[in-house]
Amino acid sequence: MDWLRPFRVKPSFFTGLLHIALATMVVGALVTHFSGEQGEVHLRYDKATKLVTKHSTLSLFLWDFRIVSDPKTGAPADFISELRLLDRSRPDADGQMTIDEGVVQMNKPLKYHGYRFCQSDYDSDERGVVLTYNYDPWGTGITYAGYALLLVAMIGFFFQKHSLFRAFISKQHTWLMAGLGVAVVVMAIVMTKVVTPKPPLEPVLQTPLLGIHVSVIMLAYTLFAIIMINGIIGLCAHSKRERLMHLSHVLLYPAEFCLTAGIFIGAVWANMSWGRYWGWDPKETWALITMLVYALLMHWPLISAKLKVEKQKVQVLYHIFSIVAFLFVLFTYFGVSYLLGGLHSYAN
Repeated sequence: MDWLRPFRVKPSFFTGLLHIALATMVVGALVTHFSGEQGEVHLRYDKATKLVTKHSTLSLFLWDFRIVSDPKTGAPADFISELRLLDRSRPDADGQMTIDEGVVQMNKPLKYHGYRFCQSDYDSDERGVVLTYNYDPWGTGITYAGYALLLVAMIGFFFQKHSLFRAFISKQHTWLMAGLGVAVVVMAIVMTKVVTPKPPLEPVLQTPLLGIHVSVIMLAYTLFAIIMINGIIGLCAHSKRERLMHLSHVLLYPAEFCLTAGIFIGAVWANMSWGRYWGWDPKETWALITMLVYALLMHWPLISAKLKVEKQKVQVLYHIFSIVAFLFVLFTYFGVSYLLGGLHSYAN
């Protein structure tokens, strides 16, 4: 099948590394599921709270809790809990229980011998707090190693010699891709300005990761929108169908990589804020579903070759798939926010 020639690329180190990274993350998630530990603990000023876990026995005292307000808006900017920890499972040199102190803030968890305590809620009288805790020294490390490998693989992919992306950006397409790249960046910046929450921000949103997370996701959505438009034009203009399919497939790589990067930046942020990098929140779940849908589109030409689908049918089905796939983007952003809610309901 000569029409598949543009999609025939040699196996590369970075392509293999990408799949190894995904496998590493799955292993990390399984280790977390089977060996990790998590829960909630409610603390009050007037009493000690005993926390018995698989790996430790602690008595927790809420030494102080305060809400830090933004000096400009007066809105809450941070929640700070000062703790005293009495550890019976780790006696000191005299055989007495160890006494430690620590501080928990939004996006700044307290780390204590493999445990991480995160700010979750506080009582209406401001004399009590709810903290989430987890113990996952191995699973999180393995998962983060997968994130690092994935980042290296995605960046390296665009610099490898034998790839469809490099093949398409030849001399005759350089100006086209440069102009399209500038347009995409401008559109993504505009979309980011529109959808980024305006001050005053909730304490959990007051982190540099907010801008990075939103910008990368918006860049992916912008590229997916262009792919969808290509699909509509491709179905209407027969003569441009094949060329638009090639263009869409090239744009699909940075779009999918940006969406993937955005999801995992969000996961790192969630681990800083709530002590877990994945919670099956509706927005998280549908972002993952969208990523998998476009991953299927990414492999569609090769799947079609295995199934021996005719050239014309492949082009039509590719463009139809790209239009249908964008419906997942729309539902992930709008549908989830308005219908399913969850921790990301502030995206409204």
